[in-house]
Amino acid sequence: MGLTNNQKRLIERIAQNDMQSAKRYAIECIKEDTTKRNQYFCNRYKQILESAGSNLIELPNDLKGLICVEDISNSFKERRYYLSNREKELFEKIARMKKVNERLIEMEIPYINSTLLYGESGTGKTTFGKYVSYKTGLPFCYLNFSTIVDRYMGSTSKNISKAFNYAISTPCVFMLDEVDCISIKRSDTSGSGGADGEMARITITLMQEFDKLPNDVIVIGATNRIDRIDEALLRRFSLKHKVEVFSDVEKEIMVRIFLRDVNIQFSNEEIKEMVVSNENQSMLMNEVIRSISEKIYKGVE
Repeated sequence: MGLTNNQKRLIERIAQNDMQSAKRYAIECIKEDTTKRNQYFCNRYKQILESAGSNLIELPNDLKGLICVEDISNSFKERRYYLSNREKELFEKIARMKKVNERLIEMEIPYINSTLLYGESGTGKTTFGKYVSYKTGLPFCYLNFSTIVDRYMGSTSKNISKAFNYAISTPCVFMLDEVDCISIKRSDTSGSGGADGEMARITITLMQEFDKLPNDVIVIGATNRIDRIDEALLRRFSLKHKVEVFSDVEKEIMVRIFLRDVNIQFSNEEIKEMVVSNENQSMLMNEVIRSISEKIYKGVE
């Protein structure tokens, strides 16, 4: 039996040291094996290859701990992701602007495709950023501002510059999480010295770096406190979108889509109980996974 096309591509990518592409072709090779004999092996290594950790992109030492960059193409499971009509419309705007930006680049017109997601925690803002990455085929570059603030305040601006320099050199979906941790309103610190004055200078650095981003970077900001963000930075986001807590109807659809994909059955009453007893999407999915674990546990007793 000769080599399949996917096996040939796998060997080529390994020889070229293109490990991200090699992983994709390895998954395709696994899918080609329909025998029961290798089922455990195939399922185990498909799960490993599709896991988020295995798709992290290696970064230079000075960026480790500042940003996390991931190839989402294998790890994001679109089949079990529920996109509300509100976020579906938002994604269509972002995707349309990506196409427009390709034309703007040819015309040498700078424009940043930037969206600020705001709303309470647990509503799926980061997951939506990953969805955008998956659908556009761009790497997911994640920067959490709560972790980049250095105890030596003068280093924070340098850390921001390092992170943005990576995004400038690499077309990606650049996720700026917890923006309110760092971009405080300068009117709240006017005339202040010490830490408050330094935070105002950090906000200015953030905006300066933001303005350097090229057209082919998609920026997704996220915050639970839009009221704390400096007005000048807010203006740099072309779209501002409130991510709402799902209605009970939307929550139920989300649960049913997930359960259908993992092939686990719950009664209508059990699903409705999970929906009404959890406040937001994150809490609900934690409850769903806990319930699935209990069902599996009871099945192996």
